[in-house]
Amino acid sequence: MRHWLDLRHRSTVRAVSAIAVISLALMHAAAASCTVTKQAEVPATIVAGVPVVSAQVNGTELPFILDTGAQRSLITDAGVQRARVRLDEWASTMVKGISGYERHRNADPASLQLNGVALRRRTVAADQTMTVGPLPQSALAGQDIAGLLGVDFLAGFDLEFDLPHRHITLYRVTGCAVPSLASALPWPTGSAQIAASQPIRDIVIVPVVLDGRTLHAQIDSGSAVTVLTVTGTDHMGLSAEALGQDSAGALNGVGRFTVATRRHRFTTLQIGAERINAPAIVTAPVYILPVVDMLLGEDWLRERHVWLSFATSQVFVAPRP
Repeated sequence: MRHWLDLRHRSTVRAVSAIAVISLALMHAAAASCTVTKQAEVPATIVAGVPVVSAQVNGTELPFILDTGAQRSLITDAGVQRARVRLDEWASTMVKGISGYERHRNADPASLQLNGVALRRRTVAADQTMTVGPLPQSALAGQDIAGLLGVDFLAGFDLEFDLPHRHITLYRVTGCAVPSLASALPWPTGSAQIAASQPIRDIVIVPVVLDGRTLHAQIDSGSAVTVLTVTGTDHMGLSAEALGQDSAGALNGVGRFTVATRRHRFTTLQIGAERINAPAIVTAPVYILPVVDMLLGEDWLRERHVWLSFATSQVFVAPRP
């Protein structure tokens, strides 16, 4: 009986060993198939608190806000005229203008590039159409901005934000599982790795902890400041009376409108491995779809080296000097 049990035990060990070997082989194969290819390094300037890059529309250089918070890219009427962009005869979009909501025919450029890399929307048609409408006038008054590039074009890439050195790099990431991307990145060791989610395909949501409460935040390079939305204010239990004691301000969005804001002082904000003490965060009566509690704006990005992976729903934050 013992002899039979020993044989069975050895067979089990051999089977487990074989499974382990196969698993390791599969892991090595997955790692080998993970490729991270640099597409373009794009110089960025900070205008009115947001990163601006130069895009080529029909061969014409135009400045665009690079906006990871925008689901739809936009070009102004002036940008349409400068690049001689054709307007779609059939498709149009409703946007909020100075006199309320306005309907504009969509722009359909023949070509759209970022530092020589062709941009196409993540649609079945892989088109290049853009919404036509106004930008925040008070925030960008006197600035030469032709529109904003949103995630409908950007989410086909992983984005490396190095705003301290004023550049944003686009990468193609293919075949990378969550563990394999970390080892494949051209990236500093010791970086904080944050598991994110994508409730909508092109929107990356990261968890943050504000005064001990976990919130859902979107990295929004098109917002000059970090903002606590209506849902975030509710989750933090902040009453109108409590916010009424805070300093007042105003926030500009896409279109010619503003919303009243307050700046509230919290105790701690934890993002990945970093703990920020006594953050003063803008609260605003705005709703964001998908529903998020916070927008991590350019004021957070500008001092950090951040990798935003649309391909694997991860965010990496390099150690600060």
